[in-house]
Formats: sequence, structure tokens, C-alpha cells
Amino acid sequence: MKRAVLTSAIFASAFASVAASSASAGEIGIETTVGFESRYVFRGVQFAETSIQPAINLSYGNFYGGAWFNLPIGDDDLVVTPGGEELDLFAGYSVAMDDTFTLDVGFTYYTFPDAASGFFDLFEEDGDGLGANTFEVFLGVSAEAPLSPSFYVYHDFNFDTTTFEGSISHSFPLAEKVSFDLGGAVGYVVDDDAGGDYLYGSGSADISYAVTDKGSVYAGVRFGGSDIAGGSIFDDANAGTFQSSGVWWGLGFTASF
Repeated sequence: MKRAVLTSAIFASAFASVAASSASAGEIGIETTVGFESRYVFRGVQFAETSIQPAINLSYGNFYGGAWFNLPIGDDDLVVTPGGEELDLFAGYSVAMDDTFTLDVGFTYYTFPDAASGFFDLFEEDGDGLGANTFEVFLGVSAEAPLSPSFYVYHDFNFDTTTFEGSISHSFPLAEKVSFDLGGAVGYVVDDDAGGDYLYGSGSADISYAVTDKGSVYAGVRFGGSDIAGGSIFDDANAGTFQSSGVWWGLGFTASF
């Protein structure tokens, strides 16, 4: 139950696009992002407040991989157990099935440097393990069509959860170097624990400015939430997760090489 604020499906489809473009070029592609978010929210759950979120994605042909970080700022980190300071490592393979559809398959390894567990210590639901880290695989399809729709399925082997998520996005040109970018996602988490299933949704609206042909800055608002019982970001604190429903903001810089 972790990862980027703009939702995992949007990031995965963006990284798949980098891999696809590198495939035609036959060379290594690099994409970097440094973001600042007033909340760290993933799949309708808040894990920290103000955070810096750098990321790097490398691609060659149809293969890609990289790392994403969450670095909380100040004393407003909501960490109990997993959350807050986080390093996620991911890799995948993306291939165009035809002129419209792209298939994407891969995995993510979620690690938590501040959770008093080693890099290879995995979370165990039966409580026998002392780790917080988890391993997740994903399979998705994205389409080169109006609203850039995509649909992904994720399975976390340690939490034993399966997530279904669909997303859409669209960019409206406002000027030669300025665009208004919208994105949204709806997902459903199926948990093997009784009563653990929940529905969530998120959205974003950003103004982007192209500083160079391969670099841009962005700023905007995000909103989201879930139907997890409660109403406070401090609910479920003992389990190390935090519900979040509301609006927050973010800004950042992205570049490709």
C-alpha cells in the first residue's frame, strides 16, 4: 500500500511510454523527476505529509527499471510502521501489441529505511517476520486513444492484496510551452483479511511549462480518498496506515535524456 502520489498506473504507463520510445531509438533512455508534495498518498491511504519525491527511470528497448523515493520533511511525518521514508525499486517490460494497445508487465519492491528492518526483511502477515518490505507484481494495458486510458492489476505477495486500477489523463495546450494536464484514477483493493477490501479514487490538475525540449516544471492540486471506515488521517495508526480524503498540492521538475 505504497507509492507515488499521482497513482501507480499513471506512473507505470508513463514509464512504459519511455521504454517504447527507446525501443525505436535503440538506445538507453533516462527520465528523472523531483517532486514536492504536501501529502504522500497512495491508493487512498496517507503515509506522510510534506515530502520530497525524486525518481529515476532507465529504459533500453522494451525493458525499463528505476527507483522512486519518498523523503518526509520536518516533524510532520506520520510514520508508525511502514510509511514516511521509502525507497521503491521497479522493473518491467513494455511492448506494443498493435498501433493502439501496449502491454506492460513488471514488479515493484517496496522498502522502508526508517522502519527498523533490513533491506531484505519482508513483511509477514502472521507476525513471524520483523520486516516491513513487500514485493508486488503488475500487469497492465494502456491505449493510444482519447484520454489515454489504462488498466492495471497489482498483486502484493506479502500483504496478500490484489488491486485493480483504471486511469485516464489528458493534456490541454494553453500556449507554445504551457499546458494544462489532468489525470484521474479509480481502484479497488481486494484483501484476504475479512473487511479489508476498499474502493479509492484520485485526481490531479497541473499547469506545466516546458523549460527546454526535454525538461519541464509543473505545479497543481491533487484530490483523493477512499471508503475505508473512519474520517481522520490518524485512523488505523496502530496498523501503520492512514486514511486520507481531501485536497493537497504539489510541484516539481521532470526531464528526459
